[in-house]
Amino acid sequence: MHKKGIFIVGLIGIIAASCTKHEIIPAPTPSVDLKCSFQGDIGGAFVEYTENVDNYTCFPSIAKQTLNGITNAQYLFSMSSTSQIQSVQIAMGSLSWSDPTGTQTPALTLFNSFFTANDMPNYSDLALNGFEVTYRDATGLYWKSDEASPLAQTVAFNPNTIKQESDASGDYSLFTCDFACPVYHTYVVVDISVIPQTTPPTMRDSVASILIENAIYKGYFKR
Repeated sequence: MHKKGIFIVGLIGIIAASCTKHEIIPAPTPSVDLKCSFQGDIGGAFVEYTENVDNYTCFPSIAKQTLNGITNAQYLFSMSSTSQIQSVQIAMGSLSWSDPTGTQTPALTLFNSFFTANDMPNYSDLALNGFEVTYRDATGLYWKSDEASPLAQTVAFNPNTIKQESDASGDYSLFTCDFACPVYHTYVVVDISVIPQTTPPTMRDSVASILIENAIYKGYFKR
């Protein structure tokens, strides 16, 4: 009788084991390693922004214009901080595609080829046909590159660093960009050549410039 009880218990254990469901481990979710950094000489002073230092974070964005079913897009990237005012933004454009509703994104192949084909772009105001740099100084003033600048300006996206990667959060074009250029800010000042001076005073534009040199920007554009 004792042996029979052991046999029954053992049989129950075998049946229970055979009914146990195997744990299904899901496949790992793809994740793009999105990193950013900036360094360069601005106005003769070395400037460096490091992700997660002084609250600097990566910030991609897009500017778009849609007309007659065609969208033109400029892709922007900057490092911004919640505690620091200074920032450097670069922009590349324009990528164009058919977009009857004005709400669509370009095909991934088109997005990829746009950046690989434009590794040495021209400077262009508002990045409408190339590359633009915007610097925000410690007082909050914005300084921009000028496509018509008489001074030398260079830019190159390292072809070995232009990589398209995707994950659940979106599609990205990673890059490392080297550039050097003057950036300009227009002040409005009193025109002292007007004599006698008027009330209110006569104003005129005064354009100032500073140089950005040896700049290296690592970041990404988002589709």
